[in-house]
Amino acid sequence: MTGTAPLGPGPLLVDAHVHIYPRFDRAAFLDAAAANVRRAAAARGLDPDTPGWLLLTETAADHAFAELAEQAATETGPGGWRLRPTGDPLCLLAHRDGQAPLGLLAGRQIVTEGGLEVLALGTGATFPDGGTLADALARVAAAGALAVLPWGFGKWLGARGARVRAAVARAAPGTLFLGDNGGRAGPRPRLLAEAEAAGRVVLPGSDPLPLPGQETRAGGFGFVLDAALDPDRPGASLKARLAALATSPPVYGRTTGALPFAGNQIRMQLRKHGISP
Repeated sequence: MTGTAPLGPGPLLVDAHVHIYPRFDRAAFLDAAAANVRRAAAARGLDPDTPGWLLLTETAADHAFAELAEQAATETGPGGWRLRPTGDPLCLLAHRDGQAPLGLLAGRQIVTEGGLEVLALGTGATFPDGGTLADALARVAAAGALAVLPWGFGKWLGARGARVRAAVARAAPGTLFLGDNGGRAGPRPRLLAEAEAAGRVVLPGSDPLPLPGQETRAGGFGFVLDAALDPDRPGASLKARLAALATSPPVYGRTTGALPFAGNQIRMQLRKHGISP
């Protein structure tokens, strides 16, 4: 790969909650992510070639990283993108002329009892859905991944919110993060501020939905990380940088407005009932 690469020297623009669903056109996904990163760099007065990192949070049914890794073995990719493997099996580097360079880090999403989600950043392991929140967090820790509790509409209220607060209170520093979500509307959830006051770190991400048009959202909401990564072990390096954060990094991008948010929620309900949106 020539030119700038997603390894630094920094800053990096990081989206910590990324899905690549089977319905997403891979070239359109990468094009949009790179364009979103370029816009974010411009908005913050950064170099237009500021690298972007997409931290994948694939469901148990999705295997986009593995598919892209097969293409990277021959340094090819969709739509003119060049994918390159690294010495770290959890990382791929992506480049296309005229676009912001991108790094992709493997990871998973676990849905626990009651619908609470846990993100496992930086792992090639797979995890079963179901079970308790505590069980999921223990499995993520055993896999050596970074655990994130992402915001979800209505999921941090009542008894479920109490379980999230209890998990945050029990966790040792640097072992559990909270996740803000670019798909939300309205004010920032209060629990994020509470967690930060208790010394926890919030890692924002875009969280694309499995809906038409959502492939354009990746890279559009995240955080700024002033770090250079080890070219031999970029995934481990990135995870170490995140684990060492003492405070939440600066946020870039905007959350979804009220009307798009409401429309997406309606389309997701239709999808759950077998009606194609």
